[in-house]
Amino acid sequence: MTALLEVGADVGWPDADASATARLAPTRSRRLAELVEWLAATQGRFPPQRPQRVRCVLLGPAGAAASELASGYDIGVRSLELDGDPHTAFAQGLEAADREIDEGADLLVLAGRDETSAPGALTSLLSDTEPVALLPRGANALDTEQWVAAAEELRDSRREIAALRSRPDDLVAGTGSPVIAAAAGFALRAAARRTGVLLDGAAVLAAALLCIDSQPLAREWWQLADTAADPVHIVIAAQLELQPLLDLGLTTGDGVAGLLAVEVVRAEAEAGVTHG
Repeated sequence: MTALLEVGADVGWPDADASATARLAPTRSRRLAELVEWLAATQGRFPPQRPQRVRCVLLGPAGAAASELASGYDIGVRSLELDGDPHTAFAQGLEAADREIDEGADLLVLAGRDETSAPGALTSLLSDTEPVALLPRGANALDTEQWVAAAEELRDSRREIAALRSRPDDLVAGTGSPVIAAAAGFALRAAARRTGVLLDGAAVLAAALLCIDSQPLAREWWQLADTAADPVHIVIAAQLELQPLLDLGLTTGDGVAGLLAVEVVRAEAEAGVTHG
């Protein structure tokens, strides 16, 4: 298995000069100004170019909604059938990123979902958050019996991986999640190859959190697609220090939020041309 630390060692800073030039251009709002700066920095040019070949990689089967949306937005979709072994899934993520970038992708969407306790356990461990603080609240709250069961499962899952905290490669495998492993490989390789990624879904965000624990610079190449009421998603967004592009609360990780966010990026790329 290619080591996570080995891949992370190749991650470099985006283009600071292009970002600084973008910062001087007139913009419509602070958040959109930040997005133009990010585009300019990741592309190494100002004004930034409208992404010409956007690709969406789904860690699992593609649903009808994502497929139809991607077709309407002229975005190619690749669905990865992941191996159940996290080591192999990590390699699949690396290979998928290489393949898309080699074929000319200039912006990537990465989406996936994991219904197990793995994203929560990993988030709890890496963010030093109590497991119970990561359980659903408000309208999404569980009944008492379900809450107790979920709390115990999350606590036990964290306990199982706690000893791996300082060994990132073992931690990837220890989560038992092919989705997290593949997402970590994909997101980190894309950053190493200087290609921006829109992250969609709590499992993908958990993988991103694992990556920046070893290579904080990787976050400079990513954007979060959307907000979510899921406490896991909220905690990770704060840890990544990234503000989501949308505020729709789409939590499925099926690629829909990421695809919608592409249109925000495209619009701001065109605005950047105007500003330039």
